Amino acid sequence: MNQGWAERDGNGHYWPGQPPSLPPAYYPTPADPLVSPDYEGWWRRGVALARQTWRQVLTVHLIAAVPTTALVLPATLRFNEETAALGLVPGRALPDMTEYLRAALQLVGVSVVASLISAVAVTVSLQLVVLAATGRPVSIPVAFRVGIRRAPAVIGWGLLAGFVYAGAFLACFLPILYVAAALMVLPVIVTLERGSGIGRAFTLFHADLGTSVSRVATMFGLNLAGIIVSAVIGAVGQAVIGGSAATVGAALLNTVAGLVIGILLTPLLVTAYADMRARREPFSTAYLAPTPVEGHR
Repeated sequence: MNQGWAERDGNGHYWPGQPPSLPPAYYPTPADPLVSPDYEGWWRRGVALARQTWRQVLTVHLIAAVPTTALVLPATLRFNEETAALGLVPGRALPDMTEYLRAALQLVGVSVVASLISAVAVTVSLQLVVLAATGRPVSIPVAFRVGIRRAPAVIGWGLLAGFVYAGAFLACFLPILYVAAALMVLPVIVTLERGSGIGRAFTLFHADLGTSVSRVATMFGLNLAGIIVSAVIGAVGQAVIGGSAATVGAALLNTVAGLVIGILLTPLLVTAYADMRARREPFSTAYLAPTPVEGHR
């Protein structure tokens, strides 16, 4: 169904029967910065946007990394110390776990706060990619003004998605993979479409499964590769150095890996959303311009 531009409506559009009320610019062409007809085009567009935005995206995530690291790292160190202090031995009575539980609750609390800060950074980064795709200056202040208004919605829908993840996890391994794949573009949807959320993510994911799965699987693979590399280096550091120094080093390494992967994943996520949406309904980069057609944003 989506093998190429020429096999659609004769004008290079993804769908037949153009509504006459929309200008031609609101239908994708082979030159569209976001929408692509195939996997190669998606990857090429994502890499091109990453080259345009990497400095600004890196800056945003570095700014967010300062408070998140300052919050999570001390809590992690304390949790590790309390875990080691327990000295659990099979067959012996449990020691006093008060401090351990306090450390665990503190780690959970600061992790939630760090996740909220990261959600804001993701929203602003998505806006930076949209600015680049629509030909506007890639400005952090402009992206922040727009992104901060959408951040509460992204956080709220993210919390609701957590319950969906939990239900899928309780069901089995395969459901959690399916839910994770379908909800990968949820931050983009909530950032760019007012009033849309989890249901919209599943709708776009199922519009063309071949397109969706190929994009999502690639992004999963990149993310997993970063996690594996960080874990291996962290394990080596723990074996060679050990103690708090290894924990600090591993945390910093995970932060760096997240920054590197995030620079590429952010534009790939936006272009994946564009491809999914274009398979579902008329859509092009023009919809994301400052003055979109009324009622189609």
